Parts: sequence; structure tokens; C-alpha cells
Amino acid sequence: MPAFGQWLVEVGRDAAGVLRRWWLVLLILGAMAVAYLVLRTPASPVTSVAEVDAILQGGQPVLVEFFSNT
Repeated sequence: MPAFGQWLVEVGRDAAGVLRRWWLVLLILGAMAVAYLVLRTPASPVTSVAEVDAILQGGQPVLVEFFSNT
């Protein structure tokens, strides 16, 4: 049996041992994934410059967030 296949079979037999050894790493990775999903900035419903002008001239305070993906 190839080395990877043998390792996979051993991990399958000792899944509880793997979880016991790696629980903290798995917990941190899970917390990071949840934090990303909860804290990310959602997409804006504004699709044109005219809509932005209308919102800015609407008479209500507006928080403008700039983002550059470069």
C-alpha cells in the first residue's frame, strides 16, 4: 500500500487520537472562519454614480467607505 494510503487508513482508525492532538488548531481555524463570515463587509446595493450622488444629497448623514482591490 502506498505511504499516503497507509497513513489515511491509520488516521481513520485513530480519528479520536487525531482530534485529541489537533483540537486547538481546529478550534482556531473554525473561529477564524466564523469571524470572517460574520465580520466581512457586505456588497453595496449601489450600482451607479448617480445613485451615490442621490444618497449623498439626500440630507441624511452618510458613512462612505472606500475600498481598493489593488
